[in-house]
Amino acid sequence: MRNLLSIAFFLCVTFALKAVEFDKDVVYTQIGNRKLKLDIMYTKGAKMQPLIMCIHGGGWMGGHRSMYHSRMRKFAEQGYVTASVEYRFAPKTIWPGQMKDVQAAHQFLIKNAERYGIDPERIAAWGESAGGHLALMLGLTPAEKGESLRLRGVVNYFGPTEFRQTDRIQGAGRFMLMALMGGRLEGKKEILAEASPMFHIDRTDPPVLTLHGTRDRLVPIEGSELLHEEMIKAQIPGQLFPMENTGHGMGGDRKKGQALLRNFFEDYLRGSDMKLLAHEDFDRETEKWESTDPKAWKTVKKAGRSFYSLHAKSNYKTKVRSPFNISLLKGSEVGDFVLDVDLRSTIKVYGHQDLCLFFGHQDPEHYYYVHLGRKADAHANSIFLVNNAPRVSIAKTRTEGTDWSRGWHRARIRREATSGKIEVFFDDMQKPVMTTVDKTFTHGRVGIGSFDDTGDFDAIRLWGKRPEKK
Repeated sequence: MRNLLSIAFFLCVTFALKAVEFDKDVVYTQIGNRKLKLDIMYTKGAKMQPLIMCIHGGGWMGGHRSMYHSRMRKFAEQGYVTASVEYRFAPKTIWPGQMKDVQAAHQFLIKNAERYGIDPERIAAWGESAGGHLALMLGLTPAEKGESLRLRGVVNYFGPTEFRQTDRIQGAGRFMLMALMGGRLEGKKEILAEASPMFHIDRTDPPVLTLHGTRDRLVPIEGSELLHEEMIKAQIPGQLFPMENTGHGMGGDRKKGQALLRNFFEDYLRGSDMKLLAHEDFDRETEKWESTDPKAWKTVKKAGRSFYSLHAKSNYKTKVRSPFNISLLKGSEVGDFVLDVDLRSTIKVYGHQDLCLFFGHQDPEHYYYVHLGRKADAHANSIFLVNNAPRVSIAKTRTEGTDWSRGWHRARIRREATSGKIEVFFDDMQKPVMTTVDKTFTHGRVGIGSFDDTGDFDAIRLWGKRPEKK
């Protein structure tokens, strides 16, 4: 029996290893005579999988991309594409050369997304120490004009966040920073600030998970604490996990740290274990959408981004009091589902300023919708039911309102048809802003729009289960 179990285990492992393709020494750019390479693991034939970019540490002066290989494989076997990136080292290459390298790797992976089965809208960066710093910079600094979108998430393992206060940086840390900056630090406050993640925090930044040892002397945890505080002020979701009695490296409650890592990627990259049924980036025409008023909708391309714009108020008339501006995704009949949408309001600020997400849509008089309104009341910022009668709020829990400031936001609906559970998330994918339980409609189409305002939509992902045929 033991031998049989051993054989079975060997076959399972072998199958798993064969399921993952491993391309080593892939040249992603060339600078002079220097070819910069990455290693990538992916599932051959798979499509639209999330990508984790791994950036190794080494004080910007050493290290190797192979340091991530074992961890890359674990995530690759779970349905992620993983890529470990090399970059040029200091002092031969000084800042911002390292940043330009990881940006080039990011763009290479986006341009080769189809080849490796990558969803270019679901990319995260994960780095340790100097690699954590580069991952933060990649996620927090805006893309250059004409480049692709920013990251979906950043995992920072004990990376430095603030260089401007040079008097606090001593010993080996100061030596490595001097190498990065090409010599003495005096008189370089501007470039030191530019290289500091702390000074790039913006409301539109992706969520950040930071793990940092409480006894780290090389990179003190205070920098990560300050970064986390500033991100909270900017209402950016994320988490700081102090690793107790740990120096510069991994330690503390490793199991909890690993669980946080898995959950972070699951929440912000994967979204669901359900089958990906639809993905819309609006790079092509909008024939997949059916609108109540087609004249109110158009595809816009701006600053390297394509999106679906509800640019005008609709002339559509409803039989019962309910939203006017609706665009439904064709072929989106689902029971259980997760819907992810990037969205932003383009109307002036007022109490009922809103955008809406629709689901369980049967016909124009029977459906659910989520109203993301600036201020909550009986008719705003809630989950609503339209059942051949004026809409009724059915939310059991909700917030006081939706903050539409500062550009693009991310929303998610998660629905369990059997239990009737409905959860709505806004920016923070871990804590719902609205919840309820309702079984009026156990399946239906999904869509986007507004009650009577304008706004933009992009990066739509629908995971779901088709309803069983009766």
